[in-house]
Amino acid sequence: MKLLVVNINLSSSDLEGCRRIASVLEEVGAEDAVSVDIVHYPEAAERTTRGRYAGVVLGPNGTPFPAYPAAFDTFLGWVRRRRRPTLGICGGHQALALAHGAPVGPVADVPAARESYAGMPKLTGVHTIRWMGDPDPLLTGVEAECDVVVSHVDEVKDLPAGFRLMAIGDPCHVQAIRADRRPLYGVQFHPEKPCDDPAGRRILGNFIALAR
Repeated sequence: MKLLVVNINLSSSDLEGCRRIASVLEEVGAEDAVSVDIVHYPEAAERTTRGRYAGVVLGPNGTPFPAYPAAFDTFLGWVRRRRRPTLGICGGHQALALAHGAPVGPVADVPAARESYAGMPKLTGVHTIRWMGDPDPLLTGVEAECDVVVSHVDEVKDLPAGFRLMAIGDPCHVQAIRADRRPLYGVQFHPEKPCDDPAGRRILGNFIALAR
């Protein structure tokens, strides 16, 4: 089974986060012979047209979205039209929300970054989140409260239209979302990063099962 990880960083060579996601997906999906390709966001639409990918993961980013070129709006339009299994992780979660009209801004009470996150307050480490209790195939085997790894400056400020809130946290409130009628998910945390709580890896395994 093939999955596609989309690198949404400004630079196509900034691949550390996407490679980590791809590696963990292949490890978790070994029984399904999961293989993962990585593509830069301007080529995502064409790649999914040519390739038979069971699901798409939108990776993290390290640059504020206001610094992106106008062409990024074309990519967001493609995200908005997605109908097949899609999972946004950290910046990918924020891009999913942006594509559906929701605002993104700093978690801390500071002016939004325009060009760089340098010097901005950043949430890092292990945080506890709480799932809202709605049954969903992404959450099979995941406890109602779990620990996850976070690493971000910005957050999704409001729920996008046509989405429901799946998980909350503090100080970042919107921790996970899902589209009402499509298998589109976003998680603010990093399920691919090592943590004593197995929730992150289970979520990735559940996404593979959903895509299958």
